[in-house]
Amino acid sequence: MNKKVLIEIIFLIAVFALSFRLRTYKIDNPVADWHSWRQADTAAVARNFAKEEFNLLYPKAHNFFKQSPGDLANPNRYFLNEFPFYNAVVALVYKNFSINEAYARLVSVFFSSLTAVFLYLLVKRYSSKLTAGLSALFFAIIPYNIYYGRVIMPDPTFIFFSVLSLYLVTLWVEKESWLWALLSGLSLGLGMLVKPYAIFLGLPILYLVLRKWSFKAIIKPQVYLVGLISLAMLGAWRWHINQYPEGMFGSEWLINATDIRFKGAFFRWIIFDRMNRLIFATGGFVLFWLGVIAKRSKKEGLFFLMWLLSVFAYISYFAMGNVTHDYYQMPIVPIGAVLMAKGFVFLLKKGEGLVARLLNISLALSFVLLMLAFGWYEVRGFFNINHPEIVAAGKQIDKLTPQDAKVIAPYDRDPAFLYQTNRNGWSGLRNMEELEEYMADGATHYVSVKTDDLTNTIAENCQVLEKTEQYLIADLRECHFEQ
Repeated sequence: MNKKVLIEIIFLIAVFALSFRLRTYKIDNPVADWHSWRQADTAAVARNFAKEEFNLLYPKAHNFFKQSPGDLANPNRYFLNEFPFYNAVVALVYKNFSINEAYARLVSVFFSSLTAVFLYLLVKRYSSKLTAGLSALFFAIIPYNIYYGRVIMPDPTFIFFSVLSLYLVTLWVEKESWLWALLSGLSLGLGMLVKPYAIFLGLPILYLVLRKWSFKAIIKPQVYLVGLISLAMLGAWRWHINQYPEGMFGSEWLINATDIRFKGAFFRWIIFDRMNRLIFATGGFVLFWLGVIAKRSKKEGLFFLMWLLSVFAYISYFAMGNVTHDYYQMPIVPIGAVLMAKGFVFLLKKGEGLVARLLNISLALSFVLLMLAFGWYEVRGFFNINHPEIVAAGKQIDKLTPQDAKVIAPYDRDPAFLYQTNRNGWSGLRNMEELEEYMADGATHYVSVKTDDLTNTIAENCQVLEKTEQYLIADLRECHFEQ
């Protein structure tokens, strides 16, 4: 084997191992850390695939709660949003080992770490091996990406398919092979199924296609194959889930609720708070912009800038979603890592003489250290379990109630509490009228981690199975409410 190839393989194994190891921090956390509301539904679908029917067309969470825009009843507990590719992989792991949230996190860790490898392979096609290596390394160690590279969410898998798709498209355009065209279409289609936001990758892909064939691309059958496969996969899934609106949750607000797009608050949240403070953590943000202005090679052309522009187009279109949720900015991490690497190399090559070179190297390393220090400061709290009482109460429900119990676990409609009970039920309860409705629908138990008038009323009129300083569990089959 060629010595250079061997060194390259060893480097990629090392980057994968480093990325994997960093993401195992608190890998056994219960589903109660940052953004547990989103993780809980994803984890519930995977667990139900393993425990109940494994049917990719009809993923089910634990919640009977009305979540659709029209508040439609959802007796089947459908959770129809993205195609459950990630959930299915987790369920297969569960079936072969056991149901354990750490395994679900490890699936995300695997995809995120593999992304670093393919990011290297992609960048190497357009830039130097040094830039490619630094891109993979930065992707692996950005603190924000460490946390979101081990969450029980489909997003790490989506990022993997995004980078893989751009790499396969690159190979297809270079080789003009039907096989690479087919693989590109399938990868892009899977990316769109996991998260439809992958459709924005059409911008850098279109750039590569036009750069290769110009307007002759309109007579290239392979171009139509890639587009047809990917869009047909997404279209078929969207058509299917639209037949079951009760299983879909309202998402129109993600686009531009409160009319925030391009307002001062929008730029403040996205650029200052998320990109500068949270994701690239000041030091990386400086390298990021240096990478934007750094000299571009002929082979690179505008490819990286088109990729960056596609991410900004996605952020701008889903303006409210990106302002509301910090994990929505995950697509900027791979291209951001590339631009950080270009900025780092830019500094390394600047300066005349030994002293100037050493100063620039020190400056570049200082920016990386600042990113690591400030980035970790910002995300370290994400790993915390701020409400351990929902975990404790959930374990007791699982211990005290039959498997077919239907539980009301009010937590401001957040399914994280209900998930801890390992039972189907409802994640919200506003008043007695709703309680009566849920009881008519078969609710058997009530668990609460807060004391309010409704909880006190239930405690006074129903059989209390257990009451502690943290929670109350009541049997709703033994209630005597005054008329």
